[in-house]
Amino acid sequence: MDLKTRLHQALAWRRQLWHERTRVLRARLRRPQLWRTSFVGITGSVGKTTAKDLAVAVLQQRGPTRGNALGLNYLGDMAGMLLALPRDTRFAVLEVATSGPGTIDARVRLLRPRIAAMTVIGRDHIKRFGGSQEAIAEEKAKLIQALPADGVAVLNRDDPLIRALGGRTPVQKLWFGTAEDAHLRLLCARSDYPEPLILQLAYEGREYTCRTALHGTHLAVPVLTALGIGLAAGLSLGEAMAGLAGAHPAPGRMQVVPTPEGITFLRDDYKAPHWTLPPTLAFLQGARARRKVAVVGTLSDSSLSASKLYPKVARRMREVADRVVFVGPHALRALKARTHADDRQLVGFTDLLDAHHYLRAELREGDLVLLKGTNRMDHLVRLILARHQPITCWVQDCGRNTFCDRCPLRQRTDSRATPMDRVSGGMDPAGLEPDGEGAGGAPTSPAWLLVGLGNPGAEHDGTPHNLGADVLQRLADGTPVEWHPVPEGRIARTRIARREVILFRPGSAVNRSGAMVEALRRRLGVDGRRVMVIHDDMDLPLAEVRLKPSGSDGGHKGLRSLFAALGNDGFMPRIRVGARRPDQGDGDAREQVLRPFSTGDRAGVEAALERAAALVQRTLHEAPD
Repeated sequence: MDLKTRLHQALAWRRQLWHERTRVLRARLRRPQLWRTSFVGITGSVGKTTAKDLAVAVLQQRGPTRGNALGLNYLGDMAGMLLALPRDTRFAVLEVATSGPGTIDARVRLLRPRIAAMTVIGRDHIKRFGGSQEAIAEEKAKLIQALPADGVAVLNRDDPLIRALGGRTPVQKLWFGTAEDAHLRLLCARSDYPEPLILQLAYEGREYTCRTALHGTHLAVPVLTALGIGLAAGLSLGEAMAGLAGAHPAPGRMQVVPTPEGITFLRDDYKAPHWTLPPTLAFLQGARARRKVAVVGTLSDSSLSASKLYPKVARRMREVADRVVFVGPHALRALKARTHADDRQLVGFTDLLDAHHYLRAELREGDLVLLKGTNRMDHLVRLILARHQPITCWVQDCGRNTFCDRCPLRQRTDSRATPMDRVSGGMDPAGLEPDGEGAGGAPTSPAWLLVGLGNPGAEHDGTPHNLGADVLQRLADGTPVEWHPVPEGRIARTRIARREVILFRPGSAVNRSGAMVEALRRRLGVDGRRVMVIHDDMDLPLAEVRLKPSGSDGGHKGLRSLFAALGNDGFMPRIRVGARRPDQGDGDAREQVLRPFSTGDRAGVEAALERAAALVQRTLHEAPD
């Protein structure tokens, strides 16, 4: 590396450090202004993100509630959330991570929670704590110790380390778990795929049945955590369970992803500490499927050497799966568990692209495929994405913790991508593309594809940039439809103005939505002239709605992405939904589109949604056949 490059990297690092420190300082100054907001902190070795998302769903029963995005739980992430938090937020739920001794201190000082919860104490980062789980527990306990006198600690009674810490904490405690003296007691949990997780609970002398949309009995802990947080906030157990009814897991945490070919992926690919494998294996063993396939990437937090760990895990995987596929630098070590030279139940690939080609040929309708790995090193989600969209970046261990569906580099030119994959993103050896178009790209579906632009994640709900997605939801509310996850996002099929319609919310950020739209359009065989986009427009006042049949993108990066991906030079109908607030100044455009609407804006937002939905219906009614 030459001196110029090193200087450039050093300056970039210092700029990033300065920006983060400034953001944290601004967040500390703003924290006292949020006195109307009750802050909730969640810590633990596993289950934090799921518990946080479920707690947000529960607390929304009582008022506006926000949680930190995805698994972003370090100091800078927390500071960014506090700076973006609307003043009328009733509850703010943040997961709080530790990465070594003393790392939680600044996060706790910034958060200052009124409710704090601990899920499970495990072995994550155990080497940094001198190999001591007790030291990990003491570090995480600082969140509980920071509670005010009227605060409430929501604690796992079944974890001996948490139980010991709770005994030394003077604040009010709400214990959950299977222990007989737990306030919220788990009587039993069952999750026999495809049936979801169902819990039998006991609370204050009564028994309850809690039905969820989750999978895996080990997710009972985050469910109980969320219910306990709801009780600590003053909700009844019935209200808390009602909030959970439609809550879904965070990406990469026991997330079920069906595909059009009838193959179902179970994504548990965010991280893979060795000590968390048993419950995942138990789930796979009890699941009902025509065939079970396990794909395993990089494992972490084990005291065993890699040469002993991977064969041991491979033998256990063989007991519960019909096919076991190891991927990554240690994949070939796992092959020591083969029983004979021609053993094809267990295979290994050091390169993910090779695993992709193998699975494209191997997987069949009815298969249930578990993806278990460490996202930062493996990025196993590409095995799903590459089935239906171009993926040219197959780099492993890139260091990014972002899931590939949110990463713009997934379609870059990469020397390790084969020419076949650069062109088709996964054309099968017979040369048949896996989308819904016929030879030469001819459309095969009569449906219209209605695209509602919006950023994924609960933290973007209620912002101007999500008006397009909100209009789609308004259209769906008037019809008996169900939303289904697809590799490109979420879709729902219905009829509007006597026309077959596919409602589509891309799973990527607004500014990068074009590739998702084009991938879905091609796969479903939708005519490019039957794609309509609904989007926010800061040039129009709030509640004003207009149809624009063609023209420039007007500076909207989401439209620019769409025009480039579809190659239509802007010749497509778009419904422009006014987003400019009456009191809006000339501030930063990004800040304006991501700042949530206030209570005073709600009447204008409602009018905009109604008018836009009506305009969509009229446009479809008048469109030529």
